[in-house]
Formats: sequence, C-alpha cells, structure tokens
Amino acid sequence: MVATPWNVQMVNGREAQNLLPRLPDNPDAIDWGEIEIAQIDTGCTRHEAFGPWNTDDSPVLNVSDGLNLCERGTAPFDPLNYDGTAGHGTRIQSVLCARLPGTYFGVAPGVPTIPYRAINHVVITSKSARKRIAEAIRHAVDINACEVISLSLGTPVLSLFSQRHMGQAVDHAYKNGVIVVGAGGQIVDRVTYPGKFSRTIGVGGVREDRTVWFEYEPGMARRSIDIWAPADDIHRANSKIGTGNSLLGDYGFGDGTSYATAHVAAAAAMWLAFHRDRLDDAYPKPWQRIEAFRRLLAETSTDVAGDYWPDTSKGILDAEALLKAPLPNKSDLVRERRKAEDERF
Repeated sequence: MVATPWNVQMVNGREAQNLLPRLPDNPDAIDWGEIEIAQIDTGCTRHEAFGPWNTDDSPVLNVSDGLNLCERGTAPFDPLNYDGTAGHGTRIQSVLCARLPGTYFGVAPGVPTIPYRAINHVVITSKSARKRIAEAIRHAVDINACEVISLSLGTPVLSLFSQRHMGQAVDHAYKNGVIVVGAGGQIVDRVTYPGKFSRTIGVGGVREDRTVWFEYEPGMARRSIDIWAPADDIHRANSKIGTGNSLLGDYGFGDGTSYATAHVAAAAAMWLAFHRDRLDDAYPKPWQRIEAFRRLLAETSTDVAGDYWPDTSKGILDAEALLKAPLPNKSDLVRERRKAEDERF
C-alpha cells in the first residue's frame, strides 16, 4: 500500500475516492463514467506514473484527443528542450490523475485527462500564448466536451484588449457548464488571470501547517480566491531529457498554486462522477452546476491557520465533505453576470 502524502490527507482525498463507484471488472479502479479533464499546460511525457503506454495514449492520459498548439500537427508531447517551465505539464498531471499501483497515485487516480500543449512557460507573457490558451479552452469545450478544465498558469496583469482572448474562452466554458479551475499565482502579490476571472474557480495555496503559502495584496484574495489547497512540498513525478533524445522519469517535490489547482480540478471531477445524472436533474441551466460547485467548496471547506485569512467561509478544500454535502437548491444559486472578457480589477 502506497503511503498517502500529507497533501492528499489534508483534503481527505482518499476518503473521497472511496465514495466513488468502481469498475465492475476492476474493483481497485474508479469508474469515472464520461468525466474527462482538460489540462492545458506544456504538454505531457510518457511517464510511468500514468500507467503502461501504447504509441500515444496511456490508461490515464488521452493524448490522441489532445492538441499541440506549439508544434502544430503533432501530438501534445512536451519536448523538454526549450527555455521556460519544461516538464510542468507532467508534474501537475501526476498530482491530478496519476495511477501507478504500488508506487504513486494522484488526487483523482486514473481520471481520464486530455493534455494540451499551449505554452512553454506558465507565466503568460505574450498575446500568442493567450490566444493558444483560449483556443485550447474552446477545443476542450466544443470538441472534447470536457467537464473540467485545469489551468496551472497565469499572468498578473491584463489590459482590456489583452484579456479578451482568454476572457471570451472562459465565458464560453461558463455558458456550457464547464468548471474552469485556475491558479492564484505566486510570482507577484496579486491573483493571476485567468484564475482571477469571477467565472473561474480561483485557487490559492497552503502549507502543511495550514497557513497560506503565498500572501496576496490586501483584499485581492477575498475577491478572487474561491478555495485553498496544498501548494508546498508536493510529491510529484518529473521528466527530463536523458542521453540523446530519451526521456527519463523520476519523482521529487514541487511548490506553487499550480499544484493547488490540480487538487481542486481533481475534486471537481470526483464531485461530478459522484453525482452523475443527478446534476442534470438538479440543474437545468449549465451555469448552475458551476455555481453549485463553487458554493459547496466554500461551505464544506476547513479552516486556514494564521491571521492572513480570518474569514473561514473560504477555507481549505475537503473533498470528502464536498461529495457528501447535499446539492444546493437551484433557486438559491446566482449566475455570475460579470463577463470575463470585460472584467478588469
């Protein structure tokens, strides 16, 4: 039995997993139904943490359904041979969905994940990168019909024209009931876009002692962070270039709200898989499932330690409590009317 790391323990990840249905021919594997997560990042590598590989796909990563917007016309594999945050996609995917029995498990082990290669650096610095991210979001919504989009990337500042590509894509996802989870960031003292948009689920990070890992400027977190999750000293897989063009897989530890985002995206997939068709009956309007998820994240969260965040209505993710909580009545939900494409702070 693989030891459960502190971050999975903190969010009651294993307890939440135990609430999910199992495959009839494999009681050790979760039945995810039709749930798929789009993970928009630097791409993926053929790491062992995602199970035995065939030419392109593994039991966990649906690479053939993904998109490479950096080297178009090729699969979204991360070449690792550039300046930036090479291998970031693999590191975040391992926390999100890895399933290697006896060795390593992510927060939502085995959840089908579609990798997108849209960036070389998680700090979004160019218009072309913003356009690629927007294209990936739309592809995930319209072509792959993903239920969750995970964005472990961001930029602290957007002008009115700069934000429109990503903002319009986020609005499109919201209109279609897709849960978009975005990192709060930690490069500067402000929350980063697209996680800062009100129609996304913004995620901040905490340490093992439950204190906030990165403190934003006063008032910023209250406005933009919907939930907190582990972001410090996270055990994760890693890939690097070996001899020649070979790729080597290993493990290590990483920090950042990128990892916190993976926890919340995993929780979103578990929540959707747990309720399944009940959500269609409860929420006839697509946006309602997003706002139900947002509300339950806050209502079931646990306290943050320290004095930075005294308002405990938005605390640390508790995936078990999230799944067990009764679904809120649709009449109690409020549609987020602020369009991301127009939203500036």
